[in-house]
Amino acid sequence: MREVAPERLVFCSTHTHSGPDTMGIWGPAVGEAPYKTGRDHEYMEWMMEQIALGVSRARSRKQPALIGFAENAEDKSEWVINIREPGYHDQTMSVMRVDGVDGRPIACFTNFACHPETLWEHNTLISPDYVHHLHKVVEEKTGAVSVFANGALGGMVTMSLPDETPLAERRVFVKKLGKALGQFAVSAWEKAKPGVVEGIVHRHERFFAPFANKQLFFVAHLGLIEREIKRGKVETVLHAWRIGAAQFVTLPGEPLPAVGFRAKELMNGKTKFLLGLGDDELGYLMMKKHEDDPKYHYERTVSIGSAGVEAILQTLARLTKAG
Repeated sequence: MREVAPERLVFCSTHTHSGPDTMGIWGPAVGEAPYKTGRDHEYMEWMMEQIALGVSRARSRKQPALIGFAENAEDKSEWVINIREPGYHDQTMSVMRVDGVDGRPIACFTNFACHPETLWEHNTLISPDYVHHLHKVVEEKTGAVSVFANGALGGMVTMSLPDETPLAERRVFVKKLGKALGQFAVSAWEKAKPGVVEGIVHRHERFFAPFANKQLFFVAHLGLIEREIKRGKVETVLHAWRIGAAQFVTLPGEPLPAVGFRAKELMNGKTKFLLGLGDDELGYLMMKKHEDDPKYHYERTVSIGSAGVEAILQTLARLTKAG
């Protein structure tokens, strides 16, 4: 990948719960305590090769394009809910439409927040969850290549299904969920007006954020996750860029809706794209009020802590203010 500067590449995970463990904390365990990493290094190497191949192919096929943006703010609570704070989550779906100068569709980029965990814990098959069905609808109805990035999905924005729903019913629902979200994306894509974009401006910043999680520190010390934590801090990165009047930012983990809304308040683009799990995964990104709330006990066990999140938001404020 020498032809592309590393800081110009932004990687995002859809966060499907039916995929290989790329972090390392879901390997063999005694009770809830892992004793061996869940990362498959052979798979990780293969995955990175595929990503590099995809970037190279995209670069070799680049062409002049017209770009448009739109949002779909319809109520999606029939499909997606916040099980910690009912009704409180970002229902806005942001879409970027890319057409060739000849009017032929090239790509549709969709940004929306929802955990891809529909198939739940009894599923043993690898699956992209609802994201596959979203892609299928978008590509069939627009002719564009579909690309997806998750948003503020943490604590806990997920599918509208009771926990006890059998796997067979989940397999039916995951298709309906993906198709419904795909149709919302198509609706926004149709409203987008592609045009000439004069400027693309990208900024990024690497920095050290406070890390306050003894459990994750211990797991890292054992080598189960390949992460270096020095003096109570962990290195991470943020990106912020503009394409015309639209603004994009990354957050390095799974932001709770409150964190996502605060991040969007720092943005001043006409259309806003917030990419969760962007270039990093520091667990749940939560505020102090969530740490003190018993219903967020689980999220607290896999979070860097609210001080780290404040450092992330302060850095984001500098990046978005700069342009």
